[in-house]
Amino acid sequence: MSDSLFNVYQNVESAKELWDSLESKYMAEDASIEGSRDQVGSQYSYCYSIEKDPRTYDEAMQSRDAAFWKEAIDDEIGSIIKNNTWVLSDLPLGCKPVACKWIFKRKMKVDGIIDKFKARLVIQSFRQKERIDYIDTYARVACIITIILLLDLAAIHNLVTHQMDVKIVFVYGDLDEKVHMKQPKGFVMQGNEHKVCKPVKSLYGLKQAPKQWHQMFDEVVLSSGFLLNQSDKCVYSKSDSSDKGVIICLYVDDMLIFRTDQNQVDKTKKILSSRFSMKDIGEADVILGIKIKRENKGIVIT
Repeated sequence: MSDSLFNVYQNVESAKELWDSLESKYMAEDASIEGSRDQVGSQYSYCYSIEKDPRTYDEAMQSRDAAFWKEAIDDEIGSIIKNNTWVLSDLPLGCKPVACKWIFKRKMKVDGIIDKFKARLVIQSFRQKERIDYIDTYARVACIITIILLLDLAAIHNLVTHQMDVKIVFVYGDLDEKVHMKQPKGFVMQGNEHKVCKPVKSLYGLKQAPKQWHQMFDEVVLSSGFLLNQSDKCVYSKSDSSDKGVIICLYVDDMLIFRTDQNQVDKTKKILSSRFSMKDIGEADVILGIKIKRENKGIVIT
């Protein structure tokens, strides 16, 4: 413990006072820190508590991580606009718009370090009425046992195992039903405050969004020559002339890609990235709490 920290410790009478003293000390230092999260992390070695994830847009903008949350919000809105997710329109007579809200989450690495700040725009679907705002909601996800079995297979045969993440996954499904949504906080169009967003593609929170996403993913993957596994319909496989195959396992917006060689994995990534906005994580290290570690003799899962 440094002398300055030791002096602080000796001058307090309770754990709470110690906490408040340390927080005041580091908050004062934070005010003079500039640069990206990675730049700051490389310059300072001390550690302090991470704030709770904000519950509202206002909380995010008032937090000490406001700059990172703003970057995450802009990234989300940018993806939505790029994908032509909605159009502004007048609210039809007799219709009530559904509200939306921002969801904020810090995504952590295996070692507990912050990986990224995530902001998600979500429709508050509890106002949706069945057979008016949506018809069907069912969407499948890969079974956990399937994922474990595929990882076991990768360990036995020393398969290349890579992971990808689909950005704003639910906006890829085309929306059949008519939905009207209030403009999101922080992005109300000046001069068009009275208008509402009319989604033409799915959004997070819509009851039908997961189903629409899976329909779109099936179309893309199956048209690329993959076959759907009949035991678990979130697993897709494709064999080449040498009878070597590649396997995709999808769990909502996370996917694992298995293959005997890196070249075929890269080809599969290229197919997926040409149709969806993807984050290439590289060699898989953790999925659904399952840690994956590659060693000389193969893969170890815990």
